Amino acid sequence: MNPVRRFATALREMRWSHVLIELALLITGILIALAVDGWIDGRRDERLERQYLELLSRDLERDLKVLEETLVFEEAQVAASALAYRALRRGVVPPEEREAVAAALGQLTARRTLRLGRATYTDLLSTGNLRLIRNADLRDRIVRLYEANERAQLIRDRNNQEFVDRMYMTYLLDQGLVAPRPDRNLPTLAKPDADFAKRVGLATDARLDRIWQLPPDAPQLSVLSGRVWYRGRSSSGAIDQSQQIIAEIGTVQRAIATELSTRRWP
Repeated sequence: MNPVRRFATALREMRWSHVLIELALLITGILIALAVDGWIDGRRDERLERQYLELLSRDLERDLKVLEETLVFEEAQVAASALAYRALRRGVVPPEEREAVAAALGQLTARRTLRLGRATYTDLLSTGNLRLIRNADLRDRIVRLYEANERAQLIRDRNNQEFVDRMYMTYLLDQGLVAPRPDRNLPTLAKPDADFAKRVGLATDARLDRIWQLPPDAPQLSVLSGRVWYRGRSSSGAIDQSQQIIAEIGTVQRAIATELSTRRWP
């Protein structure tokens, strides 16, 4: 028989109702499989979302501890600035106050670098998993917080380099106005300072500081007092900046806590 005629005969004899039923079952099976896969993927994404939110909350809690330590440091620097500035502006510093003033001037050469954690946030960005945070408002708050923190750290670094390193510390050391003293405001330097001072074997004595040999109207004192002012203002600005970051972190932490407690998680 002609192949074409045989094929046409087979088509006429085919039970189309059975074919349609089998086709419908096949499509239904595919749709069910896709739905199950989508449900599984959704559950997995929700578990990942919850893990990320918990990790973000942990990172922010660590950032708060760093900021609290920063506030303690900068408050001490502001106090040292105020003490030194008032003494220098008076012109004459009584002998019994000179050691405290010299120590404050030395303390102001120290500065603290601000480094806030962003491991979880970096992972969210690099993997594209930021999309897993379904609450758009919360997601935007998290992004704004980390972008603001990055800007704050850049500003802090620039201020430290300009007002502490270049303007204040370089002048104080180049002029040789006070002898170096162990730092009183950075615990991490306490042991190395003590070890080196022990090796040097020279006791700090305010009577040996060159600053007290200058006349009250010496230009070095006027210049130094101005630089102490800006050094203190830098720490005061760091305090205000840190407090703003703490407040914003608190806002984001509460938003994350609300999301974790009000959503039904797998």
